[in-house]
Parts: sequence; structure tokens; C-alpha cells
Amino acid sequence: MNLELLKHAKDYIEKMSNGINPLTDENVPDNDIINNVRISRCLFYINGVLGEVLSNGGITNNKTKKIPFNISKEEINKYHYSDEDLSISKIVKRINELVNKENMTKLKVSEVCNWLINIGLMMEGTLYGKKVKRPTEKGIIIGMYIEHRIGTYGDYDIILYKKGAQKFIIDNIENLLEFINK
Repeated sequence: MNLELLKHAKDYIEKMSNGINPLTDENVPDNDIINNVRISRCLFYINGVLGEVLSNGGITNNKTKKIPFNISKEEINKYHYSDEDLSISKIVKRINELVNKENMTKLKVSEVCNWLINIGLMMEGTLYGKKVKRPTEKGIIIGMYIEHRIGTYGDYDIILYKKGAQKFIIDNIENLLEFINK
């Protein structure tokens, strides 16, 4: 980005926002378009934006890159196991609530499911032409099961996680994070 050209443009915009012709440095007539209140406000706004860009050395995107999800032992030890069987989305939500870092990505349900598939506790298949996930025999042994439900948009199956399955995920959170970060 050419900072000199940007500074030059800012000077022009600033003059116009103040009702000055940037080429002659003379005040423009009251009926000139740049003295229109809406145009003037817009020019003041653009002048401010250009000022911020210049003060940031020409950087226009100030979004900070988020760091990958991570959780400390102290944070994960605060996980509250539910006596109620939970969906994976509720488990992931509870895990994400334990970490309070704005500059960190959230743990995603898809990441946990991909890990469970990778370690053989869940498998993918098709049912009536749709992709579905199902617990394997090993998954069932640790406390995963399918429950059939009827919802607003029809019947569906959901995988629920008993306390043992929740505990398995929490106890193996480091392996999950290692899988995600590969």
C-alpha cells in the first residue's frame, strides 16, 4: 500500500469535508455538493477511516488471528458430568464454556465426531441416502447410544452420551486436541 498516496487522498478528503476545494484551497460556495450535510458527514467519516489506516501503517484488517482451541487441566477439571445423557453438541458447548479466551477458536462438534470416528468409537454410513453417524460396538460399550426422536421436521436419530462416554471424552481431551491440531 502506498502510504504517501493514501496521505495525499486523506488531505483531499479532509479539505472537502471542511468545505474547501482541495485543488485551489478556496472555500466552496454554500450550494456546492460537498456542503450538503449528508455528503459532508460521509467525507468526515472517510477522513476518519483513512486516518486510522494511516496510523496503523496501512493495515486495513485489524482482526486478530484466533489461536487454535486449547484447554488447561485446571479448566477441564471443572467440567460437570451430567446424570442426564447428553448430545455431543451439549458436551462441546459445556467444554467451550470452560474456556474464556476471546482470541481462541471454539471446539467444534465436527472435530469431536471426526476424532471419535478416527479412534473407532463412531462410524459413518448412509441411511436412506443420507450420511449418518453411528456408535460402533466400542462406542456402545463406553456409553454411546442412538435414540429415535420425532421433531418438527420429522423423525430423526440422535447419538446420546451417558456419563461414561462424557468421561471418556474429558479424560482423553489431550488426544482429541492432538488429533485436531495435526
